[in-house]
Amino acid sequence: MSSVATLRYPAKSHRKIVRLPEKSSKLAEFFGIMLGDGGIGNPWQLSITMNAEKDAQYAEYISDLCDHLFGIRPTSRKRQHTNALVLVLNSTTVVDFLISQGLSSGNKLEKGLRIPSWVLANFSYRTTCVRGLMDTDGCLYIHRHTTLGNKYQNIGLCFTSESGELIRQVADVFRQNDIEPHIIAQNTRIYLCSARAVESYLRVFGTSNPRISGLYESWKEAKVPDRRFKASVV
Repeated sequence: MSSVATLRYPAKSHRKIVRLPEKSSKLAEFFGIMLGDGGIGNPWQLSITMNAEKDAQYAEYISDLCDHLFGIRPTSRKRQHTNALVLVLNSTTVVDFLISQGLSSGNKLEKGLRIPSWVLANFSYRTTCVRGLMDTDGCLYIHRHTTLGNKYQNIGLCFTSESGELIRQVADVFRQNDIEPHIIAQNTRIYLCSARAVESYLRVFGTSNPRISGLYESWKEAKVPDRRFKASVV
């Protein structure tokens, strides 16, 4: 079920009718996206910034997700002289709703960047929220190296955040799913350092970002033997 609401400024000609969703896995995934690459800069607008080339398909997914959740689609624009694509959603009602459910406006690090308690309390919600975080602030990587004349390609996953609390929460969710995270760089990075850990992550959490699924499939098709990759050498 969802409710319909209008902007708080009814006299304005550009007022929108929006949908306010109930708590769900999709809403939790959107919260993960916002905790990662999103921000609320003013009382009527939220934005999500990503790579214009690598995340072009993912931007379409996010736009569809906004339409599904709120009944409106964000606009998109590419920043001049950069490779950044920005999705912008204008709605005071949606912003008020997201803040009421645990997001922060302004500098989210200073406000305390963390996964809301209603998300952590539900297995499905925390799973999709972490997926949203990884799809935005996470990086699947392939480390190529040569040992004793043999060439290897090792796959790993890295998540970076300046919020120690968020790092701790994500690490706890990993451990709850029998995935051991490696936390380094003064509690600002989490690594999954083996093919087994990455495969477990994708099996449990999945991904909505073709950048991640595409790289994983390319690595998998290469059929290169896995070797454990120590995060300390990154």
